[in-house]
Amino acid sequence: MHHFTAAFAPSRPQKAALAVARALAVSTLFLAVTPVTADVRLDSLFRDHAVLQRGRPIPVRGVAAPGERVEVVFGAMRAEGVAGPDGRFAIELPAMDASLAPRELVVTAPSGTAKVSDVLVGEVWFCSGQSNMEWSVDASNEASRAKSIAGKLPIRSFKAPHVTAARPASDVPGAWRVASAETVGSFTAVGFWFGADLARAFDLEVPIGLVDISWGGTRIEPWIPRDLMLASTVPAIRDAAQNLEARVVEFESASAESRDVQFAKELVRFREARTDYWKRALAEEIGGREGWSTPETSKDFPAAWRDATLPAFYSALDAKLDGFDGFVWVTRTFEVPLAWEDRPLTLTLPPIDDADIVFIDGVEVGNTVGDWTRRRAYEMPTGLKPGTHRITIATLDMHGQGGFVDGPMKLLLAGSDASIDLAGVWKWRQGGGVPRVAAPVERNVLKSPGTESHEPAAIWNAMMAPCIAFPARGAIWYQGESNAGEPDKYRKLLPLLMESWRTKSGNPNLAWGIVQLAAFQPFVESEPAQGVWALLREAQFQGAREGRGGFASAIDLGDAADIHPRQKREVGERLAAWARAAVYGESSVVWQGPEFLSATRENGAMVRVRFEHAQGLHAKGGKPGGFALAGADGKFVWADAMIMDDGRDGVVLSAPGVTDPVEVVYAWQNNPIRANVVNGAGLPMIPFRAKIGR
Repeated sequence: MHHFTAAFAPSRPQKAALAVARALAVSTLFLAVTPVTADVRLDSLFRDHAVLQRGRPIPVRGVAAPGERVEVVFGAMRAEGVAGPDGRFAIELPAMDASLAPRELVVTAPSGTAKVSDVLVGEVWFCSGQSNMEWSVDASNEASRAKSIAGKLPIRSFKAPHVTAARPASDVPGAWRVASAETVGSFTAVGFWFGADLARAFDLEVPIGLVDISWGGTRIEPWIPRDLMLASTVPAIRDAAQNLEARVVEFESASAESRDVQFAKELVRFREARTDYWKRALAEEIGGREGWSTPETSKDFPAAWRDATLPAFYSALDAKLDGFDGFVWVTRTFEVPLAWEDRPLTLTLPPIDDADIVFIDGVEVGNTVGDWTRRRAYEMPTGLKPGTHRITIATLDMHGQGGFVDGPMKLLLAGSDASIDLAGVWKWRQGGGVPRVAAPVERNVLKSPGTESHEPAAIWNAMMAPCIAFPARGAIWYQGESNAGEPDKYRKLLPLLMESWRTKSGNPNLAWGIVQLAAFQPFVESEPAQGVWALLREAQFQGAREGRGGFASAIDLGDAADIHPRQKREVGERLAAWARAAVYGESSVVWQGPEFLSATRENGAMVRVRFEHAQGLHAKGGKPGGFALAGADGKFVWADAMIMDDGRDGVVLSAPGVTDPVEVVYAWQNNPIRANVVNGAGLPMIPFRAKIGR
């Protein structure tokens, strides 16, 4: 007879985890708000190979000992200042012209010296957003072309890692890299092609610095400073920020003892939730119903069970399991020697993708849910009796590849090096699919609110706040997929984002270039006017205009099957066209696609639509398409379109059966594959939906 305890007080490993987690939480919080003063340290972007913004004073920022005098030397220039009571300093170098000549930046104080080598002066741009901005050159079209020209262009890129914080941090890790055939593959593809076009426009005489601070899959809210969200006049934005701020303050004010209590309560809650989960999951699972936790007592054992060598993924057991989501049960016997009788044991297993519950002789030893990266270590404090025992594991894959990661499978004897190797031949049997039971989620009560990547300001605090004071010309932004379905909110958040970065940077003229989302998802012939992505694109267009930003549509560069279109060069070059014209004053550069101006009835059921920025209006690849008209019933019908070469920059539309049109749309679909109208510069018409005037 043997027993397995399930104590609700933290075990030794749990106590150790508690101590480590608490120390990490406290140290992370401390580092986020408190500078280190043991030596001279410069802020994040003052690193080797940096590019400084030309034409603007450069405040060299960092940390020294409180109150000491600090000297900055950059080439022939010198400046001095004094570190504040907190050790922070900002010593300003005068505005400089662009220079390809590498110089050393040296900051000296009694407490130490910081040196930054190979520093150039040119144009600096932030490259931010989610995965389509982070998408690399190597993963995009024309990677070989990029590598062939990279070493000829004066481009450098700083890449920040993915980190979050509840409060603004003073530093973020990262390094500048000089563009070359060897390095450019990991650059942001949109950013690289943007920089390449700018570099050529400046005759390769002005270095381009790309500050790549991006994070795939993120929403817009984590990129906005929380104090400015708190000041928003939009209730939904302000209320979300207030709620989070209250939770952060509560967490920061809590004592270590109260956090220990919360941690212990969470251990109990999650353990009980896991127990309940497995009870309900196995109740509807064939292996649970038929008693496979003790296979020798179930029917069809061992006839229905097959041999397999573990550890292994599902697909190694049977090719038919490749892609299978659900249960696979495995079992084997093992021998416990007499000397181990009733001595504490630990069962160690490699990570199991995604979840598992383990039985020995039909008695549960331990279980895991929602952690496919962690090695299993199940304690058995009362041990086992000598003799033969059977171990059975119900593994559960919820998505993707399932099974055992390679690693040791052993039963360890406490206080010794003795072990029983459990790797090798097991028997297995396929169970049912993923249970219709919500898996419990463990809450890290020692982790501050506001540090999840989806929470307001979480990314701003850790990644942008340390960099925003570094002088830059502007920012290019490619994001919105994760906010699809919330156009009204996004319409308010985008200009707030833009103005907040201007406020925090101290540069009210920080330029902004916004990318309108590319086509995505299957084309639907029967729905000329859809909602989700079309509305988000409209919010991007309107929000960019309200935020005094430029705009580059990628509506024609999408992929129905992939949210990450590979045509990044075109996106980067369209952003560069905007920057060259609107930021740098190249009057000959066209950057705006045709924009809706008006729609009026002509000759009964005919509709004339007029546009701005439509010189050279034409259709690519055949007749103009993508337009639809609706009558009073609101039902849209694909329209026949004819581009009028009469000096009025217009398109004349008519639709079968729509005799009294009241509304017109263009490219108003998730994937508007019919939309093919561009201006003479090849820039796509901006999607629109509008009422028709009389």
